[in-house]
Amino acid sequence: MGKKRISRAAVSVFFIALALLFGMSAYIEHGRRAREDEQLRYAASTVSAQVYEVLSVQMSKTKTLEAFLVQNNGSTEGFEKVARLLAAERGVRNVLLAPGGIVSDVYPIKGNESVIGHDLTGANAGDKEAQTAIERGAMIMAGPFSLVQGGMGIAGRLPVYLNGSFWGLVSVTLNYPELFEGLSSVENLHAQGFACKVWRVNPDTGEEQTILSSGGGIVSRGFEYAFPLFNTEWYVSVYPEKPWYTHVSVLLSAVVSLALSISAAAGTAAYTTIRRMEREASENRIAALQKQLEYDRINILLTQISSHFFYHTLNSIQALIVFDPDAAYRMTEDFSRFLRFKVDSVSAKNGLVPFREEMRSVRAYAEINRIQLDGRLTMEYDVFDADFLIPVLTIQPIVENAIIHGIKPKVGGGTVHVKLRRGEGFYEVRVRDDGVGYVPDNESDVQSVGISNIRTRMSRYPGCTIEIESEPDCGTSVVLRYADSLGKEDA
Repeated sequence: MGKKRISRAAVSVFFIALALLFGMSAYIEHGRRAREDEQLRYAASTVSAQVYEVLSVQMSKTKTLEAFLVQNNGSTEGFEKVARLLAAERGVRNVLLAPGGIVSDVYPIKGNESVIGHDLTGANAGDKEAQTAIERGAMIMAGPFSLVQGGMGIAGRLPVYLNGSFWGLVSVTLNYPELFEGLSSVENLHAQGFACKVWRVNPDTGEEQTILSSGGGIVSRGFEYAFPLFNTEWYVSVYPEKPWYTHVSVLLSAVVSLALSISAAAGTAAYTTIRRMEREASENRIAALQKQLEYDRINILLTQISSHFFYHTLNSIQALIVFDPDAAYRMTEDFSRFLRFKVDSVSAKNGLVPFREEMRSVRAYAEINRIQLDGRLTMEYDVFDADFLIPVLTIQPIVENAIIHGIKPKVGGGTVHVKLRRGEGFYEVRVRDDGVGYVPDNESDVQSVGISNIRTRMSRYPGCTIEIESEPDCGTSVVLRYADSLGKEDA
């Protein structure tokens, strides 16, 4: 019956912890999605602005043609001279004049001979926009559409009026898709993991026509932005290239939530077992039972991870995924290594771990803080390759104290130095920082509890000691001494 009660309690704690952690992960993911939506909106407006800028420069040439005709009172004499200047830029296919809607002059003539005599008020592709321009008395942008002379183009149709009467149309035709080559905003979006599509509704067919696109993605979840373009309407759609559940932060949250839930359930089972054993133990086993209880409580303590550090690290990873994916990948590896050591510490034999394993956790924890502190933390290691056992979590918490209580409060940050020295029958690890320091007797509650826990763990092993020297504004130095015979008696 006792074992069944323990199992039920452990299962209950597991599911409660899992629900809470998944809820927190969902909240974090909701925040990430909100930030991503803002990025999509900004990206769509940026793309539309660049597209408009590219086209407006070229479409302004129709006004120059209009001014030419007004100045010449409708005469086309000298058109070639003006047209040569307008068509000099890359991307311009031709410029043309169409008195009464019938093309009479085009530059350059070579390659565009078939345009002469074309009726812009007819029924060919792009002609509908010309007719709309005449009806509205304003420039209309047509295209992309198939050109009479071959290829694809985008054209601006501008009606010209002289003395209040309709003279005809002037037009500038641009090569498509060459016009949009090298559009930086579209290329940058693909590099950030977003896909983009610029499109319009083709007036000749009534169907959607893609003008620009990059990448693939989940079209169903994106942002669509409509923007006016010379009396027509184009659209920009921006959306993620991969589903939300494939993001590193989501996968990491799920793994960490599961690991912590299992740890909580294991801790509950261990704690319940201890309580049951205490009730059933006889007088001659009380001392041994109390020792086991202390050991298990220490193990439970080792599984606890600062919620502030946990969520601050996840938020940092989420931000780096967008702005520096390589740094996000490295931080994810360090966080995974740190968590794995914390979880593995619970099952450490006799509470001892190899020195090099704890140093891996130290380096991972320090690297995460170095990125978060943005250059305010410098880590120095004077450590040689050594194979000896130490009480678990005695170096890492000291480095953690040095960073949190020594370097973080210091304006401009500072340096934490970790040095290993071999003595006769012992190893010595010195952790020194040039932080704000403190009076050892005036430790904060957090510092006091942390150092007290380390002293307790060190005192359980002969030959292990800890010494602390600190002074305000002069930093702190902690010396940890380990007997090199630790663990060898059991072997």
